[in-house]
Amino acid sequence: MMPKQITLKEALKLVSFYQVAGGSWRVLEVNGEIHGDVNGEIYGDVNGNVRGYVDGNVNGNVCGTINGRKWKFVETPKDKLQRLITKSGSQELIDAFNQMEDDSND
Repeated sequence: MMPKQITLKEALKLVSFYQVAGGSWRVLEVNGEIHGDVNGEIYGDVNGNVRGYVDGNVNGNVCGTINGRKWKFVETPKDKLQRLITKSGSQELIDAFNQMEDDSND
């Protein structure tokens, strides 16, 4: 099936681009719906629904539901310990936690 073609002027109403160092082009903004796959990174906001599979990390806020359930942030025990140690301001505890992290990465 041959995809429908549109003029460049019509395309630029839907998608804006920017050029990066080295001369390659990237999509800056999509005004409309995306039907199909996005292979690569998304830097920016997604306003609307995502239907399908998300494989990767979300660095930022998630507002709404996932599979019909309200999304809720769950702090891991490790993250909670790090937060509490940092909040305490005790340099000895911070250094001990950082040493523990360094040892576990070796």
